[in-house]
Amino acid sequence: MSVRDQIKIDIEWGHERLVRAQQVVEMRPYDIESWSTLLREAQLRPVNEVRSLYESLVNVFPTTARYWKIYIEQEMKGRNFERVEKLFQRSLVKILNIDLWKLYLTYVKETKAGLSTHKEKLAQAYDFALEKIGMDLHSFSIWQDYISFLRSVEAVGSYAENQKITAVRRVYQKAVITPIVGIEQLWKDYIQFEHGINPIISEKMSLERSKDYMNARRVAKELENITKGLNRNLPAVPPNLSKEETKQVELWKKFIAFEKSNPLRTEDTALITRRVMFATEQCLLVLTHHPAVWHQAAQFLDQSSKALTDKGDTQAAKIFADECANILERSINGVLNKNALLYFAYADFEEGRMKYDKVHA
Repeated sequence: MSVRDQIKIDIEWGHERLVRAQQVVEMRPYDIESWSTLLREAQLRPVNEVRSLYESLVNVFPTTARYWKIYIEQEMKGRNFERVEKLFQRSLVKILNIDLWKLYLTYVKETKAGLSTHKEKLAQAYDFALEKIGMDLHSFSIWQDYISFLRSVEAVGSYAENQKITAVRRVYQKAVITPIVGIEQLWKDYIQFEHGINPIISEKMSLERSKDYMNARRVAKELENITKGLNRNLPAVPPNLSKEETKQVELWKKFIAFEKSNPLRTEDTALITRRVMFATEQCLLVLTHHPAVWHQAAQFLDQSSKALTDKGDTQAAKIFADECANILERSINGVLNKNALLYFAYADFEEGRMKYDKVHA
């Protein structure tokens, strides 16, 4: 199905300017200005009247978090929670965008509060969010909110109190070695938390973890400088060689190259690979029409898989080899389904793994 065929807007706009804007997007699906004109109007109307616009929008821009967020917010406003759940199912795991994930947590907080299991549901939602988006440079508020939530849970008896301390400590200890803006505050809060439990243990914990904290803090500052000016909310459009696009492409390249340089100076190949792929997946939300990004991502995963095989970690090696196949498959099943380079790369990779059924599929 072509991009144009995915636009099915059935709305009585009642204004010539809006009718013209619809005609433009039907002819030129990547005309951002015309989509913005329609979107501004749609946000003023009940979602039931303009749902066909939102559906068309996310069909044309399936990786653009901002559009999904607006659509979901409108359904939340209309209290169409079943639809909200389905929209999150369609978008959340595929789109590693901090604003979309924050909206998800807000939704869980607001809609599950009346349930007897609301604390468990919220803890699960935070764990899920941090597993997927916790590496984001701007994930501070999610880490902090989760810790505040855990600390606010009432614990009756010494066993429950110890469980609570362990849960809070676990999240703090992950947070203070993750490069994020605001890490200094988390470290300060963590030391105070440990001091309140046991001053002697607090000093020991501080000494044990300060090196990793300082390392993460340094990387956070470097990342902040490298990603300054990076627009993670740009709609994904075919390459147009504009000045702004060229600038964004260069910023994404710098970001990914920085992660490839192993700034955390870790010997954990799997962690390096996860961080590089996190940056790459965020890049693909904006540059999904750029075949080079897909191809380089696959090459990197293949190299990581081979490096892990050489180290004797065959389990992790297989995971990254499967991820390599997955990213190549995604590339040819998306907007680049006519790109010969990616087809050949996928066939070549699977042939190397002796998966001949995939080669001839």
